[in-house]
Amino acid sequence: MTLLSLSMTAHAQQRPQLLPPPPACPPEPALPAPSDGRVAALPPDCPNPPPPPPPTPPSTPSEISYPAYTDGNSVTVRWNGSSGATSYQLYESVNNGGYTLVYQGGALATTLSGKNQSILSYRVRACKNSTLCSGYRTGAQMAVNPRNVVDLYAKYPVLHTLDQRIAAYQSTAPSFRTVVPRAVAHGKGSGGVAARIMGDEQRFYLGDGYDVIRGELKENCLSVDHPQFVINKSPPQQPTTYSITHITDNRHLADVLDVSASAKLGFTDDDFNLGASGEQERYARAVTDESYERFVVKWTQRAEFWRLNTPTDAILPELTRDVLLPGSEPARVDFRERCGDKFINSVNLGATIYIVFTLDTKKYDAETRQSKKGTLGLVIGEIFNGSLAGSISSSNAQQLAEMNVRVHADQVGGPPGLAAGINSTNFNTKYNEFIQGSNINNWSAVDFTTSNYQRPTVYSAYTHDQIFADFTVPFAQARRWLDLTVQQRERCDPYSANSRTVPKQCGTAVTDLGIALDLCRETTDWALCQHPASYYPAFGTLNGQYLLGWLNDNIKRIVSADTTQTYNHHVHKGTLNVNDSTCLAHSYCFVNKFRGSGPGIGKGFTYTQHEYDNPKGSGPVHQLSNSDQCVNTTARLETGGFLGDTTADLDYTMKVEGFCANDEAFSIVQ
Repeated sequence: MTLLSLSMTAHAQQRPQLLPPPPACPPEPALPAPSDGRVAALPPDCPNPPPPPPPTPPSTPSEISYPAYTDGNSVTVRWNGSSGATSYQLYESVNNGGYTLVYQGGALATTLSGKNQSILSYRVRACKNSTLCSGYRTGAQMAVNPRNVVDLYAKYPVLHTLDQRIAAYQSTAPSFRTVVPRAVAHGKGSGGVAARIMGDEQRFYLGDGYDVIRGELKENCLSVDHPQFVINKSPPQQPTTYSITHITDNRHLADVLDVSASAKLGFTDDDFNLGASGEQERYARAVTDESYERFVVKWTQRAEFWRLNTPTDAILPELTRDVLLPGSEPARVDFRERCGDKFINSVNLGATIYIVFTLDTKKYDAETRQSKKGTLGLVIGEIFNGSLAGSISSSNAQQLAEMNVRVHADQVGGPPGLAAGINSTNFNTKYNEFIQGSNINNWSAVDFTTSNYQRPTVYSAYTHDQIFADFTVPFAQARRWLDLTVQQRERCDPYSANSRTVPKQCGTAVTDLGIALDLCRETTDWALCQHPASYYPAFGTLNGQYLLGWLNDNIKRIVSADTTQTYNHHVHKGTLNVNDSTCLAHSYCFVNKFRGSGPGIGKGFTYTQHEYDNPKGSGPVHQLSNSDQCVNTTARLETGGFLGDTTADLDYTMKVEGFCANDEAFSIVQ
């Protein structure tokens, strides 16, 4: 052996041996019990147990929600719980920047305050510990546009004294329940946006101020202790009214539901997030797309009429002296913030109930829709005889059930909470209970009128607009923006009604329409309140774009559509693989899954077979494809060979029904 061989041998002997890892213990076989009754011996412990499975993170929260727009400085974010989670982490992005952790804990909601004007977005994840977390659920963008506020009580100390005089008046004057919310002047208690939240027992007094555009109660600014400040009571002119009305469109619906022009201007996402007025809620619950037929049964009792007479100089002299300053824009803003645009001078006291019958017509063709609408009108007319409702016959009940008519109700005054319990089976008895149970103990303000503030005689040399804020122009613009928000809802709601994903453009529209509307509702922003035809937002997700043009390009109107094709396949001595597609007009269409018949019932298509002679092939198979825009039909046609049937045929018609987006422009109220 050479020296080199000896050296290599020695080196090999010193090298440590690399042994394979011991195998993981296999599962132990069950040991049979000894026949003599002794306990079976346990196997020895496994020296190398298998590693435990890796821990699994909790599931990703299925939803995160927050308003698309707010004019306050805080936002409440909510999310769904996750299986196995012990805590949640919420992250915030400001103006499309990176995400920062803003909340960690076990709650399913948090409120974040102190926000400045910005575009925010949030994402949340569920965690078991600091390192084991789910994926993120990310929400849409939202716009925060805080209102510019002035502490009126710091600026005008006399307001504290005036509050005492008003409180003395309210201690003896009659008050009236209402669905109209009250906004508290800044500096008085919890003023600001949150003050718009309405309580169950919201009340007002004759002489209270009224914000025409917001539809809110303001402070009383009249000389309530003047001897000519007098309240009179008399019988109403129309004690009881009753009607059954078929609704033609959402504008008509607002009129029938007694939604005031002011309340209709409260359609921003922020209003409903904070707590909309009863009028707004009544309207929003019934507003829907054109796939529904609606009837409204309305009964109103006006029991008492109250009217206010005021002196010549009706405004409190302290306000005339300290707040009103002709020609001063800040003075006009401050007076409007405190007192509103008008004051309430009369009210009818009583009760009203609104019962809305809704028929979903997505599954009916035009002729059947008209027939069903007529049937529903007749059934309602038979049940409501005059002002009282009779019993529901078995045939009427069957017709309502077959048409799947939905019923909901709202009330002003009357037995508390009764409307909330009304449904499609008890509406007649509950309606009668409401009529019979309405009395002086539960009456509310079913309607009221307002008067303009009159110029104080000391300022008779000035025009009205030099003293008070002129709301007429921003009110007209706000009405136009409100109507655009209703059209946006009508265009976007059919997606969710048909179990479709709502386009993200709909959320963007909610945000920027809300900003445009608020510019017309806030006195300090009136210089930025513009006609929709000339509005380019200076803030929002569409900053700098022409909003009306963007709406026309991105929020299409959904209309009913259908397409029909006939196919005639013939094979002579051979085979043919059929692969036909019948599609709606374009990629913005989707089938109406409430329609169809035969193999397409509830799938949006109707298959009519005219001839089928297919000796050895397969029958036709139909399936939706292309995002539910098309129906694909496949089959294999095969003849019977030399001695059999030498032809194969498939002749059929496919009709696909659905909805398509068209390029109809938004209409502007003139």
